[in-house]
Amino acid sequence: MSGLIGYIGALADDLSAVAAKVAAGSLDDIANQTAKSLSKTAGILIDDTATIPQYVSNTAAKREIPVIWKITKKSLRNKAIMIPIAILITYFAPWIMAPILILGGSYLAYEGTESLGEKLGLIKPHEHTREHSIPNTNDLTAAEDITVNSAVRTDTILSIEIIALTIASVATESLSTQLGVLIIVGLIATFAVYGIVGMIIKMDDVGFYLQEKQNKLYQAIGSFLIRAMPKILKSLGWIGMVAMLMVGGSIIIHNIDQLHFLVILGHNLPSILPLAMKLFFVPIGISLAVGSLIIMSILKFQQRYA
Repeated sequence: MSGLIGYIGALADDLSAVAAKVAAGSLDDIANQTAKSLSKTAGILIDDTATIPQYVSNTAAKREIPVIWKITKKSLRNKAIMIPIAILITYFAPWIMAPILILGGSYLAYEGTESLGEKLGLIKPHEHTREHSIPNTNDLTAAEDITVNSAVRTDTILSIEIIALTIASVATESLSTQLGVLIIVGLIATFAVYGIVGMIIKMDDVGFYLQEKQNKLYQAIGSFLIRAMPKILKSLGWIGMVAMLMVGGSIIIHNIDQLHFLVILGHNLPSILPLAMKLFFVPIGISLAVGSLIIMSILKFQQRYA
């Protein structure tokens, strides 16, 4: 009996050792695939980080963080819905993924092209309501809902692209690896982005706080932060626009077989020009072409049915 018990104990130790190795290997796979997925979605994360502050920048100062938190919670909820849907699509309808990516890339191309047209004065800017910018209003609920819903719409499109690119990069991995990577990328894409957004939005408040200190160095830093805030927000508008064009064009190129030849366009050029063509000029050119077609189609539709 003692021999049998000893054998069972040794077997249990062996099984636990194997389970530990499998778990460690699975965690390594998740970590490696997460790093690869984040590198592929970096452009979208930059776009998200650069775009969202523009929605919150006109909110009353005391409500900025609560509004960002509202957007964060809705972003998490959307990703929680998207992740199981993405896994189901991968297993039962993988052919849907490419059209979803192309539609999302086209939307980013449209947004980026429209933003560039507005900045250059070629397109009349949209007249957005600014109720949420009134600092002394007591009831901010309705106004905040406008801000939150606008930001969440943009975040939803970008989240779909993030989840779609992530699941596409781990499509051949095990279900546990897919789920682990999607959850980690989703959490990073939410808390990292909105954490940075919160710091950007409150930068001028930090500046005012430092200005009240007696230390001249603190006062100088505070003054710098206050002066830099408008410039940073303006710069983020351009950064977000360029990121949308780059990401949108890249997604369209990689998911339409007939456009794959554009990836090697300019490969005979000297120095870093081939890389610049691949990552910058070609994707932006495709985005501008697609975005312009969409804008012209919308204008013609509006003219016909106005």
